Amino acid sequence: MINKVARILVVDDAPLIRQLLEQVLQRYGYLIELAENGQQAIEVFLQFQPDLILMDADMPVLDGVEACTQIKAFPQAKNLPIIMVTAFVEGKWVDRAYAAGATDYVTKPINLDVLRNRIHYILQAKQAEEALFDEKEKAQITLAAICDGVITTNAKGEVEFLNSVAEKLTGWTTEEAYGLPLNQVYSLIDENTQQPIEFPIQRCLQQGQMVELSYHTVLVHRHHNQHFAIEDSAAPIRDRDGNLIGVVLVVHDVTENRKMTQELTYRAKHDALTGLWNLLEFKTQLNRVLREARDSGSEHALLYMDLDKFKIVNDTCGHEAGDQLLKDVALILQNKVKMQAADTSAILARLGGDEFGLLLENCSLTSAIELATSLCEQIESYRFFWKNAQIEKSIFTLGISIGLVPLSSQILNLKSALAMADAACYVAKNTGRNQVHIYQEEQTQQPTDQNIQWVNLINDNLEQEAGFCLFHQSIVSMTSASTSPTSYRYEVLLRMKDAQGQLVPLGAFLSVATRYNLMSSLDLWVIRHLLIWLKCHPEHLEKLEVAMLNISGQSLSEQNFSVSMLQLIADAEIPADKLCFEISETTALTNLSGVLYFMTTLKPLGCRFALSNFGSGIGSVTLLKMLPIEFLKIDGAFVKAMTQDIVQQAAVKAINEIAHLMNLQTIAQSVETEELFKKLKQIQVDYVQGYWLSTPQPLVG
Repeated sequence: MINKVARILVVDDAPLIRQLLEQVLQRYGYLIELAENGQQAIEVFLQFQPDLILMDADMPVLDGVEACTQIKAFPQAKNLPIIMVTAFVEGKWVDRAYAAGATDYVTKPINLDVLRNRIHYILQAKQAEEALFDEKEKAQITLAAICDGVITTNAKGEVEFLNSVAEKLTGWTTEEAYGLPLNQVYSLIDENTQQPIEFPIQRCLQQGQMVELSYHTVLVHRHHNQHFAIEDSAAPIRDRDGNLIGVVLVVHDVTENRKMTQELTYRAKHDALTGLWNLLEFKTQLNRVLREARDSGSEHALLYMDLDKFKIVNDTCGHEAGDQLLKDVALILQNKVKMQAADTSAILARLGGDEFGLLLENCSLTSAIELATSLCEQIESYRFFWKNAQIEKSIFTLGISIGLVPLSSQILNLKSALAMADAACYVAKNTGRNQVHIYQEEQTQQPTDQNIQWVNLINDNLEQEAGFCLFHQSIVSMTSASTSPTSYRYEVLLRMKDAQGQLVPLGAFLSVATRYNLMSSLDLWVIRHLLIWLKCHPEHLEKLEVAMLNISGQSLSEQNFSVSMLQLIADAEIPADKLCFEISETTALTNLSGVLYFMTTLKPLGCRFALSNFGSGIGSVTLLKMLPIEFLKIDGAFVKAMTQDIVQQAAVKAINEIAHLMNLQTIAQSVETEELFKKLKQIQVDYVQGYWLSTPQPLVG
């Protein structure tokens, strides 16, 4: 069937034949154009672009064969069917006609029925050819436009086609690669071993099933020293009868995603400041070693190290000097361990503050003592130099106290091992410093008496209604007319009372609570009592815009914590969107999976989330994209330094702009002067919090 009315150009020098053919073809439903000779035929063709030409071969001025040659030279006539009409049946005329590009020929006298059918089927074939060409063009445009590389082969596994993305990834063009075996064009290596691997094209061809490569596959560019991390799959191509005629390979470039994943994986296991393993990963490895010790009876050693005189450097020269000192010490420890424990699997970590841990696998006690002693000597011989604009050049000597615990099948769990190492370190520090002390059973109580008092006080207060109390500090909107909020917006703070009922400094008990795994109990106490208080004060709850609560990293490492929080909030029957949970950037970097689990568990209730202390852990925009947060709290250290340091001011401004681009609201912490408040207002931070605006107050009705 012809879907549109076809236009036919009839070319003949005989008026009678032209008229006859015009009448007959019009009766068949075609549009007709006429020409008397070959020259006119060219002119009419250029004007009307007919779908078919019926042309006499022998004409004056310009014969039909020559006209056919010239018409076929035009690009738009590439697929134009031309039927030659001639009274000559000699082979030379037929050969000349076909050589000129003619599609077919008929002889005079013309059999009109034969002509009608011949025209019909030639036009039908032309339409089918054009439709097929259009589909091919669409397919090629689609392949060129998609972001993935596409390679096709024949049934022998030889390359037939590469789209532009595949050409960019491999370095081969379709013309260069055509007919070559796929594995010659598609060069792969294993990311971990760097060894060449072959794509299993034959398996796909023989089995006729989809084939996928492993996660660690890397594609090597033909010319450049350039590697692409890829995900790929190959599927068989079959004809209409189900016969396998080739393979299509789809290549997805995941280089950037792989880099981001590797970066986040690295940050989740490493300390942001020193680059050593972090506490979470150290505990994971210690658990593994303890299991091996129980199963095989192998020897291992645990070293718990605490810097001596670190506080002097930190207090005298500031946190910047303290950070530099920790980085220097980490490098010293790393180099010494690498040099002296080359035959031992050693895991060195920063456990927090100025504390380090070292796990020595398959290491005898004698070797562990030798290494620990060498570490003490190395740190003692080190001199820390510091000089900045405010302080003259200072030189500090240091030491390191080390508690050593031989790990055996007798040690029941990770908490016991760390408590023993901590106890031994305490003895080393309190009996002269810069020395190694090996854990002894009879000394368990001596070093921890003071800490045990704090632990007992915390546990006692958890059981009493009045042992802890809630304070709050206002968070002020920079768009408000004054610093007094029109609705309640604050951060909830925990305070503890001693045996005499006096408030205890926050740092005095939080460090002990962290060390002895009590933070999740404290976090649950805060949310439980806040929810009770809000339910008892409906007028306050109605005016409450948001209450921000800090969640410790330790809590997020416990599997049941999120479930407990979910139950508490669900039972309270209080709008969950009034609660915003703050999680520090460092916690998010070191325990990303735990943070995401917590957020995705509570998000369906309507809870909101903030990332606090942003900037302290050198967080990335990738982290912000991954977490479902609404608020970004800028680290107070950056904010406080704004008035003296234009670089810090620029950092705060950049963080604020990035947050706004990501539709996050910003809160500046530690606003302690009017000058800071004005600078933050200029930068257009959304909210501010600090002692200049309000001091923490008890949460009372």
